[in-house]
Amino acid sequence: MKKTNDTHTSDHQFRLPFSILEVIISVSVLIIGIFYLIETLPLASMASGSQVGPGGFPLGIAIITVTLTSLLFISSVIKLVKQTDSHHVTFHRFIYVLISTGIIVLIGGNLESLGAFFGTWIMATGIMFCCGERGLRLFILPPCIGAAIYVIFVIALGVYFP
Repeated sequence: MKKTNDTHTSDHQFRLPFSILEVIISVSVLIIGIFYLIETLPLASMASGSQVGPGGFPLGIAIITVTLTSLLFISSVIKLVKQTDSHHVTFHRFIYVLISTGIIVLIGGNLESLGAFFGTWIMATGIMFCCGERGLRLFILPPCIGAAIYVIFVIALGVYFP
């Protein structure tokens, strides 16, 4: 006699409509962006002679982040009100989220010894792997991200990392 398992894997998954998840994430990122903007305002008064320093650059990033996140929030609310989205997000990759978080924490804690470029390369590779990327892009995109950071900061802006 065969034993059957009556529990379905979908019964143990947390399902959330995508439009609601978008609103939650955009509000969370908007709050973090506003706090970051508030923290960068005092840095603007300590700016050095260059605009790429402790004042101008973080303030610019904060303004761009808050602006784009506000647009994402508005778009998400419009999508939620129209109720055109019927997709659901299923959280069944909990272990990948934990691994990604661990990678970010480890890279952040060891960034000085790893270096900004190599640390970014490792972090991008790890996060892409945890998000399910298994193709050739896993080996192409992270070095391109590291190279883009090098070109933007070191060559274009003259900001050198340890």
